[in-house]
Amino acid sequence: MRKHLASLDGLRGVAALAVALKHFQNLSRINLHLQQAAVAVDLFFVLSGFVIAQAYEQRLTNGLGWGAYMRLRLARLYPAIFGGLVIALILRFAFGGPYVWSFTFQFALLPVLVGPMLYGGDIFPLDGPQWSLFWELVVNGLHAAVYRWLSPGRLVLIMAAAAVGLALAAWAWGWLDVGWTRRTFWCGLPRVIYGFSAGVLIYRLRARGWAAPKVPYPLILLILAACMVRWVPSIRLYWARDLLLVTVILPTIVAFAVSAEAKGRWVKPVLWLGTISYPLYTLHVPLLRGYRWLLMEAPPITAWEGKLGWCLAFVGVVAFAGAFERWYDAPIRAWLARRRSPGPKSDLEAGPVPEDPAAPQAQGL
Repeated sequence: MRKHLASLDGLRGVAALAVALKHFQNLSRINLHLQQAAVAVDLFFVLSGFVIAQAYEQRLTNGLGWGAYMRLRLARLYPAIFGGLVIALILRFAFGGPYVWSFTFQFALLPVLVGPMLYGGDIFPLDGPQWSLFWELVVNGLHAAVYRWLSPGRLVLIMAAAAVGLALAAWAWGWLDVGWTRRTFWCGLPRVIYGFSAGVLIYRLRARGWAAPKVPYPLILLILAACMVRWVPSIRLYWARDLLLVTVILPTIVAFAVSAEAKGRWVKPVLWLGTISYPLYTLHVPLLRGYRWLLMEAPPITAWEGKLGWCLAFVGVVAFAGAFERWYDAPIRAWLARRRSPGPKSDLEAGPVPEDPAAPQAQGL
């Protein structure tokens, strides 16, 4: 049986917190120096490549069809996506956000499933982070179609081609926080192709007996957290910084985490981080926007009260993500699993150590 790697849950949770805190920073105007946290999405793609390859390649070889596989992926990803859209739409109506009827139309089209809205600013204006989930589903389908052909050598060639696309995107836009707007939409393709391919390559090499040297797991988490903080002060060097992180440092962190072991006092915290990472990723933007709209309608407050309120709001968002996972996402996935098969738990079943290690992942989540 495939071993669930709790060490990857910790990476997933730190990355999800980094993305949420970056958007918290943008909305609250509290500078946390997390300008680099956008590339945490690329870490998700690497994790997804490894976990999906580990969880599904053998099953695909054993006869799991492409359509059945994609239904499994949708059943894993879409309940939280749908819940996030409902929450975002409710908040839009409650606070009279702009373009409410346009967003209602977007909701009716079930975004991510059919694609983005290629006009205006954000291509997923109800819930911006869903841009990466769209590309996640795209790359999942591509991988399932061609996985037999993906030798390590071909994966390296694919990564090289995607790296060229990443370099062009980084040079053109000045960084790699791209893919989520209409103008940069296609920049998401090299991001997901490179990261996912890197994850699959790590899995293939590990299956052949290669493994990165073992290092202390807390050190890996510390290095990942440090990667999210701005360490190049000049904005002119953002493109080089992001390119180095995405193509070299983040895949290396995943490779070392695969060989590391979360044990002792680290097990429960990293499993908890892995559990809340996906709901936190899908929910934090509409919830934080809702709090900002609430402040706009509230009486004026002092700067100190504003900062305290924002910090409490963020804690509330994290708590809500945990409740959302426990009382909404996990039960729905369990129900879908029972409908698919009345027998033993399937890969859609919730739980900290599922039979399918793809189940708790944040991005392929």
